[in-house]
Amino acid sequence: MRLSRVALAALGCASALAADEPRNWFGDPYFNLTHDIAACPEPRGPYITEAEALRESHHRAERGTRCHLEGRCRYPSSFDYDREIADHIRRSASEPRAALPRSTLWVLVQGRRVWIYGCVAADYRRGRLEKWLRSIPDVEIATEEVRVGGGKVPYRTRLSS
Repeated sequence: MRLSRVALAALGCASALAADEPRNWFGDPYFNLTHDIAACPEPRGPYITEAEALRESHHRAERGTRCHLEGRCRYPSSFDYDREIADHIRRSASEPRAALPRSTLWVLVQGRRVWIYGCVAADYRRGRLEKWLRSIPDVEIATEEVRVGGGKVPYRTRLSS
């Protein structure tokens, strides 16, 4: 009997720790696009705790269906576009006309919104990545959060949460 209480307590602790472990609760497309700059920290991306996911769930449901209800989306949820958008970004990045800068970049797609995070060479002109992402079909908003040259990255990292 005593052993089972200890085992249950251990399982309870493990379960609580798992809930606090950030993960991609909504399965948002998130991927590394380039990897030319070695010391570029990975962004936090879609990795959130269970509590954060619960707080976000209502907002995501509302934002996801509003697009369709307003007649701006052909799919019932704006999140239904995300896989297509991510695939298009991957294909477009491999085309010569994309001419991506020397960089280490990650892409996050959430509800027709795209974030590009990472590090780019010092000669990068801000806004080029946003402009490229806005040219992808069905992208509603594109945001770049990149470190140009050296210094601190402008985004939360996986390690800092």
